[in-house]
Amino acid sequence: MTRKFLLIPWAAAIAIALLGPNEPFSSRFLLDFITYNTDAYEGYSLSLFSILGVYPLALFPLLWSEVNQLRPNPLLPAATGFVVGGFIIAPYLAFARQSPYPTPIKPLPTRLLGVLLLLVTIGLFIAASTTGNVAEYWSYVEQNQFVRTMTVDFFLLAFIQITLMNRDAKRYKMSLWPLPYIPLFGLLFWLIIRHKQPFNEAPPSRQKMK
Repeated sequence: MTRKFLLIPWAAAIAIALLGPNEPFSSRFLLDFITYNTDAYEGYSLSLFSILGVYPLALFPLLWSEVNQLRPNPLLPAATGFVVGGFIIAPYLAFARQSPYPTPIKPLPTRLLGVLLLLVTIGLFIAASTTGNVAEYWSYVEQNQFVRTMTVDFFLLAFIQITLMNRDAKRYKMSLWPLPYIPLFGLLFWLIIRHKQPFNEAPPSRQKMK
C-alpha cells in the first residue's frame, strides 16, 4: 500500500466526523472520559477514548524508525498524534518525502512497552464489555460528533498501522502477514516480538532520475 493511499481513509474520516448531527455532551464530559465515569457515559465510548491514547503510543516506535527515512522529521506528528490521532499522522505519511540517503537508526526497545500496552488494551476491552451498551454507543456515534470522531479515528489509525508495519517489515526483511491487518492487537504483538528480530537496513530509497 503506497503512502498516498492514506489520503482516502483520511478524507473519509474527516467527512464522517464533520457531517451529521451533534448533540453536545455536558461541559464536564472530558473529565468524565478521562476518569472513566461509567455513571455518566457507557463503557464502549469510555474505553475507546483510552484506546486512542494507547494506539499512538504503540505506533511511536515505528515512527521513530522513520527518523532518518522521511522528511520532515516524523517525531512531531508522532507527538501531536496523542492529541489529534491519525488526523495528523495520515497526511504526514502521505506527503512526507523519502530521504535520498536513508540510514538505519537503532530501533527503540519495544518488548516491555508491547506487553504493558497489551495488558492495558485487554483491560479496556473487558471494561467495555462489562460496562458498555452497544445500542447506546451507536446512538452516540450517530448523534455526537466527539464519539463519532473517535470512532473514525480508530479506523484511520488502523490504516496507518498497515502502512508503518509494512515499511517496518522491509527493514527486518520479513513478512508480518497477517499482523498489520489486525487493528491494534497485531501491532502490539509485533512490538512484543520485534526485539528478537535482526535489524537490517532502511527501506530502499527511490533512485533519482539523472
